[in-house]
Amino acid sequence: MLAVYGFINRAHLQRKFGVSSAQAAIDFRTFNVAHPDAMTYDNRKKIYLSTTAPKALIDKL
Repeated sequence: MLAVYGFINRAHLQRKFGVSSAQAAIDFRTFNVAHPDAMTYDNRKKIYLSTTAPKALIDKL
């Protein structure tokens, strides 16, 4: 999701992998520690945005 669409949120992980909201948050935290420059969190939209996604994709959200 992050690489293809430029964004991802906990609901995506919950739906795709059947994990709880808490587990999805842990997974994002773990990913962010391993790849600190890969994504940023948008508090207003409540999604993680790719730092490498084309700006046009992000603007359409």
